[in-house]
Amino acid sequence: MKIDLGCNGNKGKGYVGVDITPSKCVDVVHDLNKYPYPFEDNCADEILASHILEHLDDWTKAIKESHRILKPSGTLIIKVPHFSCVSAYSNIQHKHYFGCDTFNQLKYFKVKKIELRYMDTRKVEKRKWKYIPSRIISFFANLNIWFCERIWCYLVGGFGEIYVELEHQK
Repeated sequence: MKIDLGCNGNKGKGYVGVDITPSKCVDVVHDLNKYPYPFEDNCADEILASHILEHLDDWTKAIKESHRILKPSGTLIIKVPHFSCVSAYSNIQHKHYFGCDTFNQLKYFKVKKIELRYMDTRKVEKRKWKYIPSRIISFFANLNIWFCERIWCYLVGGFGEIYVELEHQK
């Protein structure tokens, strides 16, 4: 099973969509600030949390809950706005800010991939022609994420998104 947490009526193909707001794409209506989530232990191969963690009261509880739900060696995919993105701090519904090192500190998960993306992938999909410069900037940023977060992100106007893949560890 693959679960899309906070799908907002736009779940990924092949995913079980979970959101607080009912819609035709939402399979499970649930407030992600309420625990436990309505899934059995070790039932999911993959969980997608795309632009939801920044809205939760305590995002670390959602990570712990994802750990409970994932099968051993399952994958948690996270997309969040980077702290340098103007929408990270200007959106009044955002409660948390993230840097790439945030995800290196999580217990019970092994980082498989961390990538800075110049543009939020939700916006790129709508404007494919803007994707080429975004890919070039993202490529250079990911050569040295520490340098990018410390200095370069401010020179290019901030990065839209952090993409993370975490592997479940017992």
